[in-house]
Amino acid sequence: MKKTTRINTEMRYINNRQQFTIPDLMAEFEISRSTAGRDVAAIQELGMPLVSTVGPDGGFSVMRNQLLPAVQFNTDELKALFVSFMATTNQQLPFLQNRQTLTEKLLAIASQTQQDSLIALQQLLRFEQTNPRNTQLLELTDTGSPLLRQVITTSLQTRHLQLTWQNGVTDEIYLQYLGHQQASWRLFFYSLTKQQVKNLPLDQVKTIAPIATDLDLTSMETKIKQATPTPTITLKLGPHAIAQFNRYHQLADQLEYLDPFEQSARYETYLDLNDQPAVANFIDWFLFLGTDVQVLKLPSRLNNQIQQRLRDGLN
Repeated sequence: MKKTTRINTEMRYINNRQQFTIPDLMAEFEISRSTAGRDVAAIQELGMPLVSTVGPDGGFSVMRNQLLPAVQFNTDELKALFVSFMATTNQQLPFLQNRQTLTEKLLAIASQTQQDSLIALQQLLRFEQTNPRNTQLLELTDTGSPLLRQVITTSLQTRHLQLTWQNGVTDEIYLQYLGHQQASWRLFFYSLTKQQVKNLPLDQVKTIAPIATDLDLTSMETKIKQATPTPTITLKLGPHAIAQFNRYHQLADQLEYLDPFEQSARYETYLDLNDQPAVANFIDWFLFLGTDVQVLKLPSRLNNQIQQRLRDGLN
C-alpha cells in the first residue's frame, strides 16, 4: 500500500475509534513500530488533532467535534463501487431507486478521465442478469417484494416481529436473517408461536409489525438450537464436490473442512422425507455434486430414490 493511501486509510481508521495505540496501527496495517510512529506524526501534521495519554492503557485519542476532509475516491475505488452497482442490477435488492442516485453521485465526484473510464467499464462488462440489448435496463422482476424494504427497516429496530401470512394466519417470530437466492428472498426465523425453526419466502408475508417486548438473545439462541432438527444426512466431499458446493448450495448450508488445505469437508443437513419437492431438489443437488462424494449417513428411503434416479438416467 502506498504511503499516501495508507495514511488516508489510517486517518479514517483513527477517526472511527475513541482511542488507539501504536500496536493497534501496527497490527491493523502490518507496519513496523517506527513506521506507525512516523505515520502518526504525519497525520498530526495534516491537521488531525490527536491527544496522547501515558501509562499502561495509554495511547492516542481524537479530539471530538473535529471533521476529516471530504471523502475522495481514487480511480480504482470508483471502479470497484461502480462495478458493484452494475453487478446488482436485476437482483431484487432493496433500496433500488437509491442505487441509481448513488451511481449518479459517483459520476458527479469523478474527474472527466475517471468518468470516461467508468462509462467504458459499463460498456465492457456483462453479468448473468444483464440485458444484452440494453445494459442499463432494469427488468420488471428487479423490483422484488414490496415488503422487502419494510421488513429490513423494521428488523433494524427489533427482530421481534408479528407477521401475517397471505393465508391470514398470524405468527410471532424472532427473525434470524433475510436470505436472497435464485432471485427470491426468504425469511429465516424462529416461530415463537409454533416453537419451530423455519424459513419461508418473503412473498408469503402479508403484513409485518414490530413487537415492543425485548427478547433475551441468549434464551433465543438456546431455543433455536433446541428446535433445530438433528441432521439426517452426512456426506464427505472431495475437491470437486466442494467446488460444486461453492457454486450452489442452500443459504443455511455450510461445510466443516477436514484439512487445512480445504480439500475435504463434512456436510450435514436435515431433510424431511415427506416433503416431496424438497426431496426432489435434494436429489438433483446431490447428483450435481458429482462422484466425489462419500456417503456417511443417508436414509435408506432417500438412497433408494437416488438409485432409482440414476437407473432412470441410464435408460
